[in-house]
Amino acid sequence: MKISSVISFLFLVLLRWGHHQSHIEGPSKMVLVPGNDEIESFYMDQYELTIAEFAEFVEATGYVTEAEKLGGTMRLKGGTNWEIIEGKAWNRHTLLDENGIEETLDKIPEFRNHPVMHLAPSDVQAYANWVNKRIPTLQEWMHAVKAGQKDYQYAYPGGNDLRKLGWYEGNTDSWFPMDVGTKIPNELGIYDLVGNAAEVVLLEKGSQEFQVRGGTFFSSKMFLEPERKAPIGAVWNRPLDMIGIRLVKDVQ
Repeated sequence: MKISSVISFLFLVLLRWGHHQSHIEGPSKMVLVPGNDEIESFYMDQYELTIAEFAEFVEATGYVTEAEKLGGTMRLKGGTNWEIIEGKAWNRHTLLDENGIEETLDKIPEFRNHPVMHLAPSDVQAYANWVNKRIPTLQEWMHAVKAGQKDYQYAYPGGNDLRKLGWYEGNTDSWFPMDVGTKIPNELGIYDLVGNAAEVVLLEKGSQEFQVRGGTFFSSKMFLEPERKAPIGAVWNRPLDMIGIRLVKDVQ
């Protein structure tokens, strides 16, 4: 392993230490999103699911993600042709492999509170089944973005200054996401609805048609506009590096 590569990797780790929060590995709290005459109230995860939390699921069930089965995530290679980006999975990163680091992300403290990513909708559903939650519909996700308000005054959840509200290419190094819950939440106290990891939504309850919303830490600003869907479609068993997890639950 080259000394320069090791130094570069350690520098990235140290950058993240400044954002390493005391709430690391805390339980996924849910927030009540009030309904109105068009939508019923529901609970939504306050934070995007972390690597540490997904690791608990994997350890308890032995679950293997689609990216692990394929040997990487998928991306478009011009037109409609897809290719596998080798070495990417929920607990792996190409930068680790390039620097000969065998430890997985879930074993490195500085990464455990990052949002889990590199998933397929089928992986999101598998976790949802395990915790007795469900994938939000697009209507529910947009309703939460607007803090349950019909006439929402801001461009993004919580305000108009994106640099204070979400992680994207304008305030990250585009190598790794950042700890969940380190930006300003929306009015309901929900964090990272835009930026960090993108989130899967259903077009409607009971369907198998998915969209990806919210943008990521490596997305340009325009893809963090809540009304804009990701340019790449979400297919049941196709792992994408952008996909993370945020779930909802019905009010009993």
